[in-house]
Amino acid sequence: MNEALTDPILLSFIAGLGISGYYMTRDNFKTTSLLISSLLFAGIGIVSSSYTYIIHNKMVVQGTTSFCSSEGIVQCGSVIGDPTWNNLFGVPWGIFGIISFALLIYLSLSLYLDRHAKWAESYLQYSWWAGLAGLPFVALLVIIELTQVEGAPHICPFCTVAHVSLIGYVLTIYYLKNNQMNGKWVDSE
Repeated sequence: MNEALTDPILLSFIAGLGISGYYMTRDNFKTTSLLISSLLFAGIGIVSSSYTYIIHNKMVVQGTTSFCSSEGIVQCGSVIGDPTWNNLFGVPWGIFGIISFALLIYLSLSLYLDRHAKWAESYLQYSWWAGLAGLPFVALLVIIELTQVEGAPHICPFCTVAHVSLIGYVLTIYYLKNNQMNGKWVDSE
């Protein structure tokens, strides 16, 4: 890939984020649209996390990859390929993203399928706390990208997609919590 910002996969991720954001604000923040938005944000997050893990594996095996650029400020090669910073206890960050977004998908899908269940309020709280728990890691990873990897600053566009996905998810859950507290949990027809 010659230019990170013209990569068709990255552009499809960005389009997915746009669609997720559209659903968040659609229909004046109605619960159904917000639940769809939370699923879309988490879906984009798990796919982008998986993609960063694929890039990581290609770089470990081959030392390089055609999936992302390794030059310039906006690139992922030196960020994902840095063995010092692309791990937590020896596990690549992409794996943590996959696991985290899988949990968020489970919670949101459960709420989408049965928001009237006895456990729905608990799952909404779990979604909120799970999303918030990921935000410090997003901040840490951005700091690492900008200050710690070799040749910093760098911005990994695929990592950024996962970060924005989590932030969008948290915003969506925030609006869902507001709907629940204000008696708008059930959409009026």
